[in-house]
Amino acid sequence: PPILGPLPIPPSSSVDEFRQAAGQAQVLDTRSEVAFAPSHVPGALFVWAEGLSSWAGWFVTYDRPLLLVPSGHDASGVVRALIRLGYDRFAGVLAGGMTAWHTSGEPSRKINTMTVQEQCRRLDEGAEQWILDVRSLEEVKHVAIPGAHHIHLPHLPDNLDKVPRGRPIVVFCGSGLRSMIAASILQREGWDDLTVVLGGTAGWTSVSCPLISGGPEARQ
Repeated sequence: PPILGPLPIPPSSSVDEFRQAAGQAQVLDTRSEVAFAPSHVPGALFVWAEGLSSWAGWFVTYDRPLLLVPSGHDASGVVRALIRLGYDRFAGVLAGGMTAWHTSGEPSRKINTMTVQEQCRRLDEGAEQWILDVRSLEEVKHVAIPGAHHIHLPHLPDNLDKVPRGRPIVVFCGSGLRSMIAASILQREGWDDLTVVLGGTAGWTSVSCPLISGGPEARQ
């Protein structure tokens, strides 16, 4: 006989049911970063579906049930990935996704995005911003952004006091995916002026802020 039973099927939750359950549950949005950025349920944590095995364990707790906002109508792949990580408490899946959320008149949040080329242009124009680099130390040692503040993504929840409030925060990684996780964590904790850079060092073209090979500018 099989050791494990069938894959659990989280209940399909109406907008009202989802909103009511969100007070006691964790909202996990597994859509793409470009889908999450312009509109998501307030307080949602972003982890894209393919990144769950690497990142969910860092930020999703086992003591609270999960509410899911997946891409499309089939959440089975997301549920399977979470079950493999030991998560088995599912409070529901948002029926109709963000379209249903919007048409029900519920508020949503957004996170700004810009291309890496736009970020370089802003740097060259002297735009006021605080750059948070959430790449790994090995990545930063290989190539760093002068003046950026480095906090590796898994360590961010324990180092929130190092991120200033009341200033524009620009979050950078190698693509925008890990940056969006970081931005969703910061937004949930009260930061509101957040921009995620889409694209990595391959597109970096800043004249005033050229990339360097690691060094003291990449601060922990």
